[in-house]
Order: sequence, then C-alpha cells, then structure tokens
Amino acid sequence: MKVAFISDIHGNLEALSNVFQDIDNKNDIELICCTGDIVGYYPHPLECIDLIKKRCNHIIKGNHDEVVTNKDFEKQKAWFNAIAADALTWTRKQILNSSSASHFHFLESLPISKEIIIEERKVLIAHGTPEEKWEYFLYPFWLGEPLPEQKVRLNRWLKKWELVVIGHTHQPFIYRFRKKVVLNPGSVGQPRDGNPKASYAIADITKLKIHVEIIRLDYNIKKTCEALIKANLHEYLCLRLLTGN
Repeated sequence: MKVAFISDIHGNLEALSNVFQDIDNKNDIELICCTGDIVGYYPHPLECIDLIKKRCNHIIKGNHDEVVTNKDFEKQKAWFNAIAADALTWTRKQILNSSSASHFHFLESLPISKEIIIEERKVLIAHGTPEEKWEYFLYPFWLGEPLPEQKVRLNRWLKKWELVVIGHTHQPFIYRFRKKVVLNPGSVGQPRDGNPKASYAIADITKLKIHVEIIRLDYNIKKTCEALIKANLHEYLCLRLLTGN
C-alpha cells in the first residue's frame, strides 16, 4: 500500500493544493495521513481545513491547531513569538467567524497522536515525538545522520512501532533501522530546511519492506504572499516562504 504523509500546512492553500494534485497524478496513493498544524501563519485556514477533512484518512492535531481552539487562548499564545502569535489571533478570528462552528469543532476534536495498522505493520503518527506532544526533534540533516543520543531514542521508538511519522520542525528526514523507519515528511506550507519547495512524503508499505521517499514541489509562492498581505498578516512570513527558512 502506498501512503502519503503530509504535515505543517499552516493555512498555505497554494502549497496544499499542489501537493494534493501531485498525489492525484500518481494514481496509486491509497491512504493520506496528516500529522498536524493545518492552520497558523498563512491566510487560508478554513479552506485548508476543508481540504484536509475531505482528502485525509487519518488526521491529528499540531500545536497551532491546539492553541487556536484552546479555552485559555491568550495564555497559550504567549508561548509563541510575536509574529506567530498575531497570526494565531487572526486565524482564531477567522475560525470563530466562519458561517458554522464546524471548523472549530473539527480542530478541537482531533487526537494528539494516532496508532494505525497498515499491511499488518504498526504505524504511529505524532506531531512532536511519541513522548512529548510538542517536542522539536531536530534531526541534524546537515550531517546526514542523527546524533548518537538521538539514535538511542529513534531505536527505542522502533522497538514499539515499525513506522513512526512526526512533524513540527518543518525539516524532513528519513531514519532507517532494521527495515523500520522514522519519518518527518517536512512542511507543506512553510519549509525550514533552506529549500522553499513544499515537502511531503510517500511510503510504500508491504509486509516485507517500508520504502519512503521525500517529495519536493514548486508552487505559486507569490500568490500566497499576495493573499497574506491582503489579510494584513506580517510580510516576514512571505520572506520565510521565499527562502525556505
């Protein structure tokens, strides 16, 4: 079975639409999983929620999804930098002002993590890490392999699951150990690895193997930036898209 994993969309409809178009063009993707942060930063939270609801088979929440629906929103947003906090305030307003309460309730009801079975293999999807829901697990991609202390944790996860998929850092990586895999598909909506192309992953999962590939796609960044400015969101968020950082 071929499975697409997407993460960290952050209201970037142009990037998300291109990812789904690429998935459709492949004609052999049977399952789509989202590892959270559908909203935050960019100007189309409602449209991205609608697309994710329609297209994804398994969905969990990220920290931005959690905060915009949190009863203690003002306190929770204080954990974010000023630009991110302003974007969260704007996003929350869009969700609360939508014609129905469905967008809010959808985000609020999402689980923090989810274990699924694919081809008799145990798969965990989480936003941060299996131990800590919002932990940044920064795999040092510039070295090409994890640090020794990270390997201990990665291998510990793979004793329990055969595929672990996380997000949150916006930096893709693939770690393989004894035919098992830990994967971060990178960010659809705001890559931070120096490559501005939208990032997602495809896993070919069988009873004998798990083969994983990171996919990078161009999309219309200019159009996202135009919508961002029209919504009076901070222009720095456009610069992040252009530089991939």
